[in-house]
Amino acid sequence: MTDTTTTRKIVLGALTAAMVTGATMLSAPVPGFRLYFNLGEGIIYTVAILLGPRYGAVCGGLGAALADLILGYPLWAPLTLTIKGLEGYVVGRLAPSGKIRAILAGATVMAAGYSISAGFLYGWAAAPIELMTDIVQTGIGAAIALPLSATLKRRLQGTGLSN
Repeated sequence: MTDTTTTRKIVLGALTAAMVTGATMLSAPVPGFRLYFNLGEGIIYTVAILLGPRYGAVCGGLGAALADLILGYPLWAPLTLTIKGLEGYVVGRLAPSGKIRAILAGATVMAAGYSISAGFLYGWAAAPIELMTDIVQTGIGAAIALPLSATLKRRLQGTGLSN
């Protein structure tokens, strides 16, 4: 691997993480809880489908954790780093065998991780609210990622950037 290739991979990872940060910051708080709904899933799924598990993990974990810090949810940042990183990895890993299956698996990781975390942090009454928010969020993310990844895949063919 050349220095140019390494540099391009680092820059691409940073750009995808920044895209997730931005999409996650397009958020709406859930009243009564320190939870929020956001659009980051669409970018995580798109990146993971197009670029694979490593980029999915980096953009998901780092991008969303940075958004937690910026938005004033520092308690969630380490949990987000792990949960969203694993979510992006799972989607990227499974995407070659089917995008919908991959997104469902990633959504399960995300919803389970955050629901359990909310239960421990805020009491188990928060877990169903977190779960419902996560189901909507991952559904909207899938609705964004499926057409976006198909369009971008066609555009990226021959560039060496797509899986």
